[in-house]
Amino acid sequence: MSLKNVFQNLVGRFRPRMSAVGIVRNVSLDSNDAFIERQVPKPRPAADEVLVRVLASAVNPVDTKMRAGYQDEGVFRVFGLDVVGIVEAVGKDVDAFYAGDRVFYSGTQRQDGADATYQVVKAALIANAPKKLNNIDTAAMPLTSITAHDVLFHGFNLPMIEGIGAGQSVLIINGAGGVGSVLIQMAKYLGLTVIATAGNEESKYWVHDLGADFVLDYHEDLVQQLAAVGYPKVDYIANLQDTTGYWDLMVDVIAPYGKIAAIVDTTLPVDLGDLKSKAVSFTWVFMLARGNENYNLEEQGQILQKVAELLDAGYIRSTATKVYRGLTANNIRLANQDVASHHVMGKVVIDFLADEEEEDSIEIEPAKVEVVSAD
Repeated sequence: MSLKNVFQNLVGRFRPRMSAVGIVRNVSLDSNDAFIERQVPKPRPAADEVLVRVLASAVNPVDTKMRAGYQDEGVFRVFGLDVVGIVEAVGKDVDAFYAGDRVFYSGTQRQDGADATYQVVKAALIANAPKKLNNIDTAAMPLTSITAHDVLFHGFNLPMIEGIGAGQSVLIINGAGGVGSVLIQMAKYLGLTVIATAGNEESKYWVHDLGADFVLDYHEDLVQQLAAVGYPKVDYIANLQDTTGYWDLMVDVIAPYGKIAAIVDTTLPVDLGDLKSKAVSFTWVFMLARGNENYNLEEQGQILQKVAELLDAGYIRSTATKVYRGLTANNIRLANQDVASHHVMGKVVIDFLADEEEEDSIEIEPAKVEVVSAD
């Protein structure tokens, strides 16, 4: 343990405590002790930060990847990026938010995560939470909404203006996942014709209900299916599943001067030269780059404020599909296990207020929110 960590531990003994769930070693999610609960020092906000009492969090694939890559055995690490909560205190330089504000945000990989009673976060990253959504539905939205926005704006150069994409088409590879479930709705708001892939009848129904104009079976020949629905070439492609595996398909079906955006790492080298003959653009999208690099943080808060407006206006809806009641080690383990399985539609949420007065999960058509009580 470094001298810095030793000093922080000594100082932390004299500070107020809070509950947190994290790991000290990397073991299988099948193990009951994959996550542990601890009492840790309650953080204090720096000048440009706010202290948030976390009401609910959500699990994303990146959380499971971070856990799988953990190597600092013995060091307690808390994960969790998506948050809805109440501002409890603000740093001296923060003037946009006040104690008592209900906010939502996605944090960074460089800070302690949200699976704790309290978290500090840069004020630039947060936004006022949508007024018409409960905590569960709100917690599901930050990371995936920012990613979907980045695909459209940074990947496709499409600003979030209603109808601006009318007459153009987008192929969304993996429409039923967390990002795809939001991207479909945002793309429809922009007026795009949305073609999305899905794998089983339940996910196909989910994707269609979110607004996809055409739903393709990714188990079957996608080139033939695209031709059959009248779109042998598409203007945009969002690869949310397998950049390497779908590379040849994307090169084939992207229209001249089209744009491809991908959020999934390549497993083997791909040849960008394949895109030159059509003058096609390729963009990596990684919403955590802002926070990790301390770059243009304000954009993230601005995106979320627009997302809140779209949610309150009914243009997009929450993608929460499963809720675990209570901040417990087992609930965090099970939620991570769900997401790591790659079989989850929408988002998995942890409701921290299981023991307090809080409305039941609402039904989200066509799928009902599955609620799992704390053990």
